[in-house]
Amino acid sequence: MSYLRVDGSNMKETKKTHAIGLTGGIGSGKSTVSDIFRNLGVPVLSADQISRDLVTPDSPLLQQIVDTFGTDIQNSDGSLDRTGLAKIVFNNPERLKILESILHPPIRKTMSEAVSAFKGGYCILEIPLLIETGQWQTVDRVLVVTSDPEAKIGRLTGTRNLTQQDVQKVMAAQLTDRERIQYADDVLKNDGTLDDLARQVEKLHALYSSLFDS
Repeated sequence: MSYLRVDGSNMKETKKTHAIGLTGGIGSGKSTVSDIFRNLGVPVLSADQISRDLVTPDSPLLQQIVDTFGTDIQNSDGSLDRTGLAKIVFNNPERLKILESILHPPIRKTMSEAVSAFKGGYCILEIPLLIETGQWQTVDRVLVVTSDPEAKIGRLTGTRNLTQQDVQKVMAAQLTDRERIQYADDVLKNDGTLDDLARQVEKLHALYSSLFDS
């Protein structure tokens, strides 16, 4: 399998860079894993970061979101109140689908264009909804990050403006780690120290480098 062109045609015959789809539940440590890969010199693309780059104040995409969900989801400086929007959509599956229909197409297009520019080796695509959106079928390998639920809650209540109840609602709406693992080629268990996680990532980097030697 290979990440797809913007027009949907398969890039397997022409693209040498292999895509590793990185996913996991909220608070599992996906961004930390991405940072470790990045420090090892691996190109990393984050769907969340692309979303932030696309939804800037005065951007057409932000205006579309405001038109759909109301001005209450904007901060005083005109930026998107992501926490407020998250609370709205995670309590309403239909509204979540609407938001995804707005955001996902331009995110996929931007990500695919970026992958096309890479030359050789492999890259990491950090996509929270990799499995749910079917994008797991477009990457060469699926890497799932798992973590104990209590650890996830602790990370999120400590670093984001979310209550324990907010986090539990999000977790309940997502796939479980067990469900994600069914799609995984590789699994990282983020239940120890940062050094423990880094050692696991380094082993995977060695594996991927041998599999996808440019």
